[in-house]
Order: sequence, then structure tokens, then C-alpha cells
Amino acid sequence: MTILAFALAIQATAPQTGATTPALASMLTHGDGRVPPQITATFVDQAPDLDGRLDDAAWQGALIVSDFTQVEPEDGTAPSERTEVCVVYDGSALYIGAHLYDSEPEAIVRRLGRRDTHTSSDEFWVMIDSYHDHRTAFRFSANPAGVRGDEVATNDDMHGDNSWEPVWAVAARVDSLGWAVEMRIPFSQLRFPGGEEQVWGINFARRIFRKNERVRWSWVPNTEQGYASNFGHLVGLQDIPVPRRLELLPYTVGTADYKEGIDPDNPFTQGGIYDLSAGFDLKYGVTSGLTLDATVNPDFGQVEADPAVVNLSAFETYFEERRPFFVEGADLFRFGAGSGGFVFGAPQLFYSRRVGRSPTRPVFEPGGYVDYPNATKIIGAAKLSGKKGRWSIGVMDALTSREYAQVASEGGSRSTTQVEPLANYAVLSLRRDFRDGASGVGLLGTSVLRDINDPAFDYLRSSAFSGGVDFFHRFRDDRFVVNGSVAASHVQGDQLAITRTQRSSARYYQRPDQDYVSVDTTATALSGYSASMQAGKVSGNWTYGTDFFAYSPGFEINDAGFESVVDRIFWGVRLQRRWLDPGTVFRNFHVNATFAQSWNFGGTNLSRTPYFGVGGQFLNYWNFNVGFSYSFRGQDDKATRGGPLRERPQVWNTEGFVSTDGRKPVSLSLFTYYAGNEYGGWGVGSGVSIRIRPTGSLSLALSPGFDKTHAMGFYVTQRQDSLATATFGGRYVFSELVQTSFDLTVRMDMAVTPNLSLQLWAQPFIASGDYIGFKELAEPGTFNHLVYGVDGGSTISHDEESNTFTVDPDGGGPAESFDFLNPDFSTRSLRTNLVLRWEYMPGSTLFLVWNHDRWNWMSDPTFRGLKEFDRLFDDPAQNTFLLKINYWLSL
Repeated sequence: MTILAFALAIQATAPQTGATTPALASMLTHGDGRVPPQITATFVDQAPDLDGRLDDAAWQGALIVSDFTQVEPEDGTAPSERTEVCVVYDGSALYIGAHLYDSEPEAIVRRLGRRDTHTSSDEFWVMIDSYHDHRTAFRFSANPAGVRGDEVATNDDMHGDNSWEPVWAVAARVDSLGWAVEMRIPFSQLRFPGGEEQVWGINFARRIFRKNERVRWSWVPNTEQGYASNFGHLVGLQDIPVPRRLELLPYTVGTADYKEGIDPDNPFTQGGIYDLSAGFDLKYGVTSGLTLDATVNPDFGQVEADPAVVNLSAFETYFEERRPFFVEGADLFRFGAGSGGFVFGAPQLFYSRRVGRSPTRPVFEPGGYVDYPNATKIIGAAKLSGKKGRWSIGVMDALTSREYAQVASEGGSRSTTQVEPLANYAVLSLRRDFRDGASGVGLLGTSVLRDINDPAFDYLRSSAFSGGVDFFHRFRDDRFVVNGSVAASHVQGDQLAITRTQRSSARYYQRPDQDYVSVDTTATALSGYSASMQAGKVSGNWTYGTDFFAYSPGFEINDAGFESVVDRIFWGVRLQRRWLDPGTVFRNFHVNATFAQSWNFGGTNLSRTPYFGVGGQFLNYWNFNVGFSYSFRGQDDKATRGGPLRERPQVWNTEGFVSTDGRKPVSLSLFTYYAGNEYGGWGVGSGVSIRIRPTGSLSLALSPGFDKTHAMGFYVTQRQDSLATATFGGRYVFSELVQTSFDLTVRMDMAVTPNLSLQLWAQPFIASGDYIGFKELAEPGTFNHLVYGVDGGSTISHDEESNTFTVDPDGGGPAESFDFLNPDFSTRSLRTNLVLRWEYMPGSTLFLVWNHDRWNWMSDPTFRGLKEFDRLFDDPAQNTFLLKINYWLSL
């Protein structure tokens, strides 16, 4: 069944007229017996004009609430300033009016900023649980300069998703008594069940920036767990028409690519490359609680680039999702996230960066040129999300196209080579809540189908499926929680694809010193499972818990999800003591300790690590954290990358963090660490973030980071040799590695108006790696190595012309010599993203974007520090200019 057919089927079963809701008495009492505060919304025939004055007739008969309680800096005490809030509504929208009194109105902080950015200002929030499920909050905010913010927070967790972009309006104004704000939130932008009489969860909050004070209307002690479950109630909403929402957002995008410093004979980089495309986004309200989102030919050119990294491991680098279509509502597709508390161990069954990933088939043309695509084009995607009764529903489907590389031969002929097959990605999420959101069970499943029409893609899995069930249960007034998950995976493909899967870095079935898995080169399918469990106390001054998870060797979810390592069993315990009331030195303070250990499915002890840390906030609003961990000696089943075990040395690590008062015009934070091991390896690093706010409309952040490590046994390569009997017929080559890196992340936000802003992100990056003293593993399960040129009569030589090392393991004996390229390197890059954003009409936006990228990789391992930046502008570069304009239509 397609998403559209599924949506229409749900719409057909939805009530078309209001049905009587359960008795108000039961709806106005929380499951723990607490009776939350209540505010009544007043119906008005004439909507208020939004001007920030609160002098319209609509406000005069509204009921006012003003009983707020301080959350910070002294939880549970009376606020220093009075706050009054009232709510009215008409047939199309909810209106919130708030007067935020201030004894020093001239000291109110009102900075401009881009929508959804933290402007370091006074601020007012409205949080609405229109589902009244005690788990979901639609959050709206405004500061005195009229800057809007909007987020969706799910799973009874206060951390929200700010990619949600509802169309709503706000007006704010500073007056002689403080400041006032008026909000208009259309019912079409909210989701709620049908019914003649509505009861919604609601809460209001305020921040007085200069005092670092936050107050909240519906208050619970800061030792308690939960977010939406602690809201008050909005009553009085009657006969709200169920909006049939249909929004269309057509857009057009023009791009121009220019490359410099590239081979002038390359036919794919001569002059500029220009493109003009169009597409649209659609949002349709299937019911008042369910929304269908669709995108056709999406473009994400305005999205910030990924940071530069050097990954020398065998494992994939994880990058955050930044594309708006996939970010919005992502929590619904997050497996194991039901409890709203600390969740650990459940696998990430869905990782949306898989959709539109970089093509995987390499193409080489000796003497010629290749124009290789950076990403796979998304033809279209659709997403159905929301609630129906007590069920949360999420369905997403995306189709990506066949992708081709353009090839120019040495003789000048042109051809194309397919580098990625047609693929379909689907994910389904269902969740049922019980006990007013204090318990729940969920199901999540994924599917990836590839149309492999070319034997060259036999290395790819043709289909992949995963699914699981998770649950949570909070009890004893939500102070305790138990949650867990069970999941399974099944992948299919050609024998080559499944053999590659068995031999991948996640599991290494080929390891010669184990007997519980083996490579089956005839297999065309692979299956596996995972399980996780947590239990603990999550509220109060003392919190504690225990955690467990297991991923079987055959568990494979990387077609739709993300998991670097399987064949793991983990168990840990944690304990924390918190002091949350201000004392003579600290405003809050905590001490926490953990112990964790892991094994593989063969029973090998991989790690045992205790940790101890302290942290808190001083009375001057400086924050700090200090931690220490020690890892006992264990075994490493990944170090030889498919070979036998190697000893994991004892490691100790200490780290510290400090940040200054964030209210100041200049604030900074510092993180540093030092690690060492029993064989002389070490690592040191630090990062600083400096935030500067010179004016009310400009914010600048500079974040330099430096890391230097000296590994005593870093993997280089391996060779099979039947004479290496001590290591099961393989020579596993390691070396010392001195790796150094420096990066500087620059962010600048400048707002001209609340709807017009300029945002800059830039990251220069330099790194080097110097490999010293090549050697091979001498004995499995140890950290003993035979150093080439020193031990066993071995020799090693380096050829400058080919930059290749030649090793003879026994110096002219029967063992075969072998070659490998010199792995020394240095690299530098500069990535820049500049975005002008103008919301020229409500819901309609123009983006003007400049992306700049330059990069180089050398075999010289010398780290030159800041001098490397002088050479950066001699490297090949690419400049991309993009103009994107969309227009919001509400039909």
C-alpha cells in the first residue's frame, strides 16, 4: 500500500463531526494524582490585531493567569517580576497575549537574530500539547525584538526539533512597564483530535536574561522527570472546526558552479556549470492529527556542509542530518526513544543520511577524465506522521534515481557509467501510549530495495529489512523507569554482497582465532538480532540505573540505519548524586560514577572501564565538569581488521570543561583532555569556543580545536603468508603514528530584521600523520611486535620515486617480501557556507547561497601549523552560487 493510499484510508475512518471527549474530570488529573493548573480560553468574534499593545477588545474579557514559579536560579521560589498571560480564540486560530512586567524596562535585552536561533535575549514561550497525550509539545517563542522560534518536542522530552516551520505570527513591544507579546497560532498549524470540546496541555515560560532567571507557569521540582507530562490544562475550546490543511510550496533553484586550479584540459571543469531546476513540497492534513508531507525533486543547497575530518579507521564517520525534510519529525523514526529519559543501547534502525547518499561504485579512466556525482538524486519522498487516538503513526517512503558518472576518454570520446542503482527506502513507525503517556510500546520497521540491473553492482545488497519492538514503563510517580527493545535484521543479495557483509569491519567473520562464526561464500542472505534493556531511578537527588545491550554478529542495518560495530554484549551501571539548590559555592553540583564492560559473542573480554566525574555551576554562573576514566587491559577483535585478537592496553583518561557566564557580551568555553596507555601511547587535545555579541543584531563564534596523538600500534596493512604460522598465516602490519590536527570553526549570524538574516559558516582544517617504525604482530592476544629492520633478520627499504616501502620479513629467507605505499600524509581544506535568508512573505522564503570548498592531500607528514593556511589558497577550489525561491500557498 502506498503512503497516499494509507493516508486516504485513515482519512476515511476519521470522524467528520466532533465526538464527545472523555469526562473532563478524568482529563484534568494527571496519572500521578497531581492536579495541574488550568487556564480557560475565551471565544472572540473579533480577533485582536497583532501590534504588541494588548489593548484590543478581544483581550478585555479574557481570563488571566499570573501564578508563575521560578525555575532558575532558585527553583521553587517566587519570580522577581510579574507575568500575566491570557488566551482567546476564534474559528481559525489561537491567540496568546502576555504582559511581561519589568521594574527596569530599559534593561530588557532584545537582540535580533535569525528565526529559531538562540538570541541571548529576554524570551517568552508557549508550549502546547494539543494531542493531550502528555508526550508531545508544539513550542512557540518570541523575544522583545519579535524574533520567532518554533519547535516540536516529543517523547516527553524537552529537547525539540526546530526544523518544523509552521506559519504563524507574532508582535512584541517594549513599554514603560516591561514588554508585551501577542501570538496568532492558526489551528491549521497544530494537530489535535476531533471533538466538540477540547482539552489541551499547555505551559508558559519566561526568561529574564540579565538575571539569568527562568520562570514557569505549571511548575514541578527540578528533581522530577518529564516535560509535556507536567503541563497545565487549556480548557474552554469548543466547536473548533477541523481544518483540512493543504499547503503547497513550489520552488525554483538556479545554480552556477565554477572550479579553479583544476586541470585546464578537463572538459568537465572548463568555464562554469549552470543548472536550473524546480520542485515542490506539499503538506496535507489527512485528519486534524495526521499530516502528509511530500517533496518532489528536492534541493538542499542551502544546508550547511559537513565538517572536514580525517578518518583512518575501518569504520564509517557519522554525520548529522541537516536536510529539513528529513530533520522534521525525525524523533518519530528514532527507535528506542520512548521513555523521554536516558536511552542507551537501542540500535539506530533508521539513519536518513542513507537516502541520497554518495554513489558507491568507483570509476577510473586512465588518461581521461571523470565527472562523478557527489550525491544520489532524490526523485521524491513522502511522509505521513501524527497521531490517531492513542497511536502515533509515522510512514516515510523515498525513491532515489540511478546515478551516472560522465566519462571522457583520452581520445576525447564521451560515455556514461552507472555508479548507483535505483533504490527505494521505506520506514514505518507505530507507537501506542498507555497510562496518560507514562507507558508505551512501539514498533519500527525499515525496508531498502535496490534495482540491480548491472552485474557491476553485485557487491551491493539487493534488499534489506529491519524491524523491532521497544517499550517503556514509568512507575512510582514517574520516578522509576524500565525500557527495552528487541530488533532483527535480514539482508539479501548476490554471493559477493553477502560475503563482503560477513567480512566487513562491523563483524569480521574471517577472524582465524574464533570458532563461533565463519564466512560462507555461497550465502545469499544474512540475519541477526539485537536486544537492549534499561532500568533505573530517574528523578530525585539520587539517580541510578543499569544498562544492557547485545548485537549479534549477523545484525546488519546499515542499508537504512547506522551501526559501526556488532558482535557485542554490553553491561553497565551508573550512579549520580545531585544538589540542585544554590549553596555557598555552587548553584548546582553533581557527582556521577559509572562502570561498563563489554564482550563479543565468543566470550572474549573486550573492555572494563570505570568512570568518575564531578560538575556543576558556580554562583557566578560559570560551569565546569571534570572526569577521569581507567580502562583495564582487554582484547581487541578489530585491531587487525579481520585477523586474530590483539591486546588492548590499559588506558587512562582525564578530561575537563569550563564555561563562563553566557550572558556577557563575550563568553567562552574550554574543553581539554589527556589520555595515555601502558606502552607509552598518549593523546592530548583541547577546544575553545569564543562567542562575541558586539551589537544586538550580530553574533560571532570562533571555535579553534587542536588534537595530537601518538599511537604505539596503528594498523597499516596486512598480507597473507603461510609461513607466518604464529599469526594464523597472516602478517598484520602496524606502526607508531603521530597524528596532529587543527581546525577553526567560524560562525557569524547577522540579522537585519526578524525575517532577513545573513549566516556564515567556515572551517579551515589542517592535519598530518607521520608513521614511524613499521612492525608486525608477533603473537595473537598480545601487544608484542616484530620491528622491521630490527627483529628476526627482517629488512625494510623505501623507494623515493614510487614512495613505496618493501619489507622482507626474514631477510632473504623463504618468506615472501611485499610492498606497500608510504601512508604518511598531510591535508588541508577550507569549507565555507554563506546564506542570505529572507522570509519575504509568511511561509515564503528566498535563499541566496555561496558555497566555497578547496582541498589538497600530500604525502609529506610535516605539520606546519598555521603556516599551512598560507598555502591553502593555492589549492584547487570550487565555488557554487545558488538562488532558491519558494512561495507558500495555503489552499
